[in-house]
Amino acid sequence: MQTNIVKIFSIILGLSFGFLLVSVGATNYNVQKGMFLFDDFTLPIVLSTAMMSGMIGTWVIRRIKARSLIKQEEIDYPHDRFSKRLLLGTVAFGLGWALTASCPGTAFIMIGEGKMTGIPVIIGILAGTWLFGLYNVRSRKTS
Repeated sequence: MQTNIVKIFSIILGLSFGFLLVSVGATNYNVQKGMFLFDDFTLPIVLSTAMMSGMIGTWVIRRIKARSLIKQEEIDYPHDRFSKRLLLGTVAFGLGWALTASCPGTAFIMIGEGKMTGIPVIIGILAGTWLFGLYNVRSRKTS
């Protein structure tokens, strides 16, 4: 019963997030382009607000030692060390976003809106995921 409530809540959150992204223009090529050309500051403001909300939320969760909703386990925030792979992934993500004027979340929403320009982005996401898996398997075999 509890898992059904979580699924319904997740669907509601996902739809709300998608609606929010559409309403601020995150699926609009010109708004994305304007962000990268420093002509339109709508998306940087939205992204900065999201980061601040996440930082404050994480601080509160740590402070009150919150537990997960389903398993009631304490939420853990491990500190991973910086790696070259992280830098490579960040550069790949940034290049993909700049070249396509769409991030992974907005690509799926674009298709939901009927904008077929999201399809090549999703193909790129799948190709990048496949390459990461291939690289990850090879790097683990050599170490």
